[in-house]
Amino acid sequence: MEIDVDSIIVIILQIVNSFLNSGFFWFVKFILAIYVSVLFIDIVLLLVLRGVGVDIRDTIKGSQMPLASKKKIQKRWLEIENRLKLENNMQNKIAILEADKLVDEILLNIGYTGSNMKERLEKANANQIEEIDNLIEAHDVRNKIIYDDKFYLDNEESQRVIRLYREFLDNLEII
Repeated sequence: MEIDVDSIIVIILQIVNSFLNSGFFWFVKFILAIYVSVLFIDIVLLLVLRGVGVDIRDTIKGSQMPLASKKKIQKRWLEIENRLKLENNMQNKIAILEADKLVDEILLNIGYTGSNMKERLEKANANQIEEIDNLIEAHDVRNKIIYDDKFYLDNEESQRVIRLYREFLDNLEII
């Protein structure tokens, strides 16, 4: 008695095919489809409850975005730039003070802790804020304005310092 391999393969394929077309297998597929659907819905609900939207935004942006509206920040920045156009030493100083305050508020809102801007900048690093050195330099100019009565800023230096703050805000896509 010779065993024909081709006929055995055909018989096995017929058995498998009849099983795949059986009512029992359709019932198993139906139950699995319901189970997978429920599992998918559960995962989505858990992600929503956990607040995955915030995590995704933090992952993409690297930090939380400021709570203030973009339009309000842009309006404040426009007022700062308008002060510079007056080309007045006192207005230039006020513009720098306002820019520093705006950036400090943003740093606080995006999660940098500390009692003042200097502490917040010390806790950050170049991997978190690309313009960290520029912000430190601009903040030092702000401190000179506050603590040195005789500190003088010409228009070019004032505009340069304001550009340092602007680079930070541009990088965050706020203005």
